[in-house]
Amino acid sequence: MQNIGGENAGDAFYRYKMPKLIAKIEGRGNGIKTNVVNNVDIAKALERPPEYILKFYGCELGAQTNFDKGTGTSIVNGAHDNKKLSELLEAFIKKYVQCYSCGNPETMMKIKKEFIYLKCKACGYVSDVDMRHKVNTFILKNPPENKLSKEERRLKKAEEDRMRDAHESAAREKEKKEKKEKSKDKDKKKDKKDKKKKKGEGEEAENGDAAEGAEGGSAEEEEAEESDDEVVWMTDTSAAAVAARAAEQLTQATAAMVTQGNIEAEQAEAKKKAKAEAKKKAEEEAKKRAEEAAALRAALEAGEKLEPAGAESALRALLAEAGWDWAAGSGGPAAISKVAAGGLAKKLTVEGGVANKARALYAALFTAGRDAAAAADAEAEDGSESPRENGDAASNGNGAAAAAAAGGAKLAPSISVAAELLGQLAHDAPGQLAQLVALEWLLAVGNPAKMPGLRWQ
Repeated sequence: MQNIGGENAGDAFYRYKMPKLIAKIEGRGNGIKTNVVNNVDIAKALERPPEYILKFYGCELGAQTNFDKGTGTSIVNGAHDNKKLSELLEAFIKKYVQCYSCGNPETMMKIKKEFIYLKCKACGYVSDVDMRHKVNTFILKNPPENKLSKEERRLKKAEEDRMRDAHESAAREKEKKEKKEKSKDKDKKKDKKDKKKKKGEGEEAENGDAAEGAEGGSAEEEEAEESDDEVVWMTDTSAAAVAARAAEQLTQATAAMVTQGNIEAEQAEAKKKAKAEAKKKAEEEAKKRAEEAAALRAALEAGEKLEPAGAESALRALLAEAGWDWAAGSGGPAAISKVAAGGLAKKLTVEGGVANKARALYAALFTAGRDAAAAADAEAEDGSESPRENGDAASNGNGAAAAAAAGGAKLAPSISVAAELLGQLAHDAPGQLAQLVALEWLLAVGNPAKMPGLRWQ
């Protein structure tokens, strides 16, 4: 036994098998012929009629064929060796047996409107057979009998039973739902009638109580007027009463002062807490930038390929660590020389090639100030002091960037300052083109609406 399909020949665990072709040359002279001894067994393994395989041999070899249905004898005129017939069998399998999508040999041959299709039982793909081959005429005249196996018949019957049960269940559910809705409508009508009846009875009772209340109310009003006439209203102006009222007013004013003092103390505590949190956050960001810079150096030494976003973040950390000022002010050229030492831009490898490398470099150089400015604005809105205002300049690598973005960094001078680093990408045409694309992205996608502090001058 051998695997079906030449590409699966080396797979010891392939489950689709067929007998190895056996051909026997009989006769001599003009009557010489080749008997494919196990053609019927091969056809059974491929689930194709044996006449199709034999006719395919004849069309390819230009020889007459003869198949005896009673004995299963398969004859091809002429002398043909096993190797040649095996190659033709492999071609037949690829064309008329295997799925064109997944390569599975478990397919069903179907004929529809003078066209031949192969439907895969594994993936469901329908393959269109090329109709230019001569054997297709024979197949169309002698269509295959697609008989279902016992297992397939059992599955088909089970599916039909399942669908019938599902329809019956849906019908029963619908009937129950309709009965329930009818019952609800009936109960609603009954409740409505009861409410109307109770409402009528309540209105009659209210009318009777109102009449009695009107009579009683007039009598009570008359009694109250008589009693009011007897009362004499006055303010106590004695020294003790005046002193008591003054003490009460003083107590209220003191309570208001204590409450105001508590609010101010709470606000001071909140400011102090926000200041401490901002300092802690700045220290964490400085530590994170240092780790990213160390990781980038390690990646460069190891020759690793970085993602564009990771490369941009790591480059920003390196620039901040070197003292790069996004306003191209103090420390600009010196920081660029420090980062460019050792050919950083050449060593850097980014997924997507030189285009993504250039874009990450331009984004790290010219867009970090925008993010720092946004963070500074957010801190100002919260009422907390920035780390620079607190004197912690060492822990805030982007403080100058925030100030530059707020004042308006000029792009052309910044590029001039960074020329030593950018020049490492400009030694060939791809690098120059990648920088032009990165610059276009910086001015178009990262436009002034998104970076209000950046302008071209």
